[in-house]
Amino acid sequence: MSDRARIISVIPVFNGERFLLATLDSLAAQTLRPDRVIVLDDASTDGTTALVEAYESLDCELVRGEKNEGLFRNFNKALGYASACDYLHYICADDVLLPEFMKRMTDALADAATPSFSYCLPEFIDKDGNRLESPEPRQTHPRAVSTNALLAQHSECNSLMLGGVLIKTLGQACPVQFRTDMPHAADCVFYSDLAKACEQRVAVPEVLLQIRRHPFSMTKRNEENIQSWVLDEWEAIQHAFGLMEQSVLPRWLRRQKLRCLFAARSRVKMQQMADEKPDHVRRIYESARPRVPWLHWQLGSITVFLRDLLFGSSLKKEQWQ
Repeated sequence: MSDRARIISVIPVFNGERFLLATLDSLAAQTLRPDRVIVLDDASTDGTTALVEAYESLDCELVRGEKNEGLFRNFNKALGYASACDYLHYICADDVLLPEFMKRMTDALADAATPSFSYCLPEFIDKDGNRLESPEPRQTHPRAVSTNALLAQHSECNSLMLGGVLIKTLGQACPVQFRTDMPHAADCVFYSDLAKACEQRVAVPEVLLQIRRHPFSMTKRNEENIQSWVLDEWEAIQHAFGLMEQSVLPRWLRRQKLRCLFAARSRVKMQQMADEKPDHVRRIYESARPRVPWLHWQLGSITVFLRDLLFGSSLKKEQWQ
C-alpha cells in the first residue's frame, strides 16, 4: 500500500502574518481537505511563525528557512513535495480558496494521465476581503484544453494564477521549475512550460480562488524594479510564443499581435506611473520601446487611447490601496 499523501497543499510565505490566517482558514474549510498542509516560511521576521504554531483548525507542518531566498525559490521548494503525493497544490499566503476547490479540482483530474493539471477561474478581492472583480463562467463542465491554447493565453501575459492550479503527480517529480531570475513573470513562464510538459490540461470553469490585491503584494513591489516589471513580461511573451506550434502565416500574424500587445501594456504602465512617479514613465519607455518596431509601438499606443476614449481608463489604483 502506498504511503503517499493524496493531497498536499503548500503555502510559501514571507512575512505573511497580515493575511495568512484567512488562507489557512480557507484550507480548513475545504469539503475535501488536503492530507498535509505545509507552510514554507522564508525566514519571516513578523509573527508568521507564531501564527502557524498556534493554529488549531489544521495540523500544519511548519518548515522554517534560515535565510530569505525569495518567492520563486520558495515555490520551487513547494514543488519538491510532488513525489510525496498524488495531487500537489500550492497557494500564496494572501489568497483564499473557496470551499469546493479541492473537490472540484481533483474530480476534474480523476481520469487524467500523469502528469496533468487542472485550473480554475479566479476572482479578485481587496485587502479586507471585499470582492472587486469576478468573471462570468461561459462553460458549465470541466474541459480539456490544448497545449497551444494555453500557450496562446500565456503569450498574451494572461497567466494562470498561483493557488488556482492542482497538479496530478502520482508520486512523480514535477516536470518543470520556476525561474528564479524573473521576479515579475516567472509564473507565466512556469505555466507555459507546464502546459508543454503535461499530458493533459483541464479547465474547471468555476470561481474557486480569490486573489487579494493590496499594497504589500509582490506585484506592487515589482513596480519599483522597472527592468523586471517591463522586460520580464517581454521575455515571458517570447517564451510562450516560442513554444507554440503554428504554421508560417498564423505564426507571423501572432508575432505582430504580440508586439502591439507589449507596446499597449507598456503604455498602460506609463499611465499608471504618470501621476505619482513621473521618472518611472521615462524609464518604462526606455526599457520597452527598443523591443518593438516603431509601427507596433504606435499601434499599441493608439489602441490604449481608443480604449480609454470609448470605455474609460482601465486603471483601478484604488483596488491596490
